Amino acid sequence: MAQDKVKEQQMTNNHEIKTMTVIDAPENQVGNRLLAIFDILSSGIMIRGCVLLRKSGGQLVAKGPIGKNHVGGAIRAEFVDTEVKDAIASKAARAYAALTGREAPDE
Repeated sequence: MAQDKVKEQQMTNNHEIKTMTVIDAPENQVGNRLLAIFDILSSGIMIRGCVLLRKSGGQLVAKGPIGKNHVGGAIRAEFVDTEVKDAIASKAARAYAALTGREAPDE
């Protein structure tokens, strides 16, 4: 039981932002704003093309990359575990703040 908690803790905290490009796009028609694109190393997997968004309600969200295959079908990586999703968004927000000198939600 204790080992499961340790493994879960490691999974939640084992994320490293490797690169980030600040975008600071204007709000879209529903009020969401693309702040940055980043690559993250998570549990030994490099995930390239993730995004940091500020939703219309002010919350920060990190999302995995999306694309299309050779016949137009959707391809995407999705952060489904809430703790992992929140940990990645937090790390991305800290990286954004370090690069820009401002907090992401206060745009």
